[in-house]
Amino acid sequence: MSKRFYGRCEYPGQVTAEAIVAPKYLQGFTNVDPFSGYTTERNHPLCRVPYTGKVLVFYSPRGSGGFLMYGFGAKPAAFVHTKSSPLTVGAIVQARIPSISDFEEDPLPFIESGDTVFVNADEGYIEVTKKGSA
Repeated sequence: MSKRFYGRCEYPGQVTAEAIVAPKYLQGFTNVDPFSGYTTERNHPLCRVPYTGKVLVFYSPRGSGGFLMYGFGAKPAAFVHTKSSPLTVGAIVQARIPSISDFEEDPLPFIESGDTVFVNADEGYIEVTKKGSA
């Protein structure tokens, strides 16, 4: 089963990758290990869970919100998030990570870690295929 969600492009590009969903808000800047590609925020469900090469799905950044450390190669394949932040957009542009935000319908209740997500930021949509679907 798959479903398409339309949003706003923050940085262009197309990528298909496995989703990793942050069930809580993520804090950027000092809580990112830029060499390993994971959050170091203690007590976060994704603490030390690598998201390099995956579609990082999250609500919105918390605190500084600037995922400013994504320049070292250990970075998500794409960002999918519900609420934009100027600091996050700056980091996305700097690291050249395809990203979509501000969806017409919130995709987070539908997406689970392990689902496959096609991010078409060029045309402003994502297509989610549930894990185990053909």
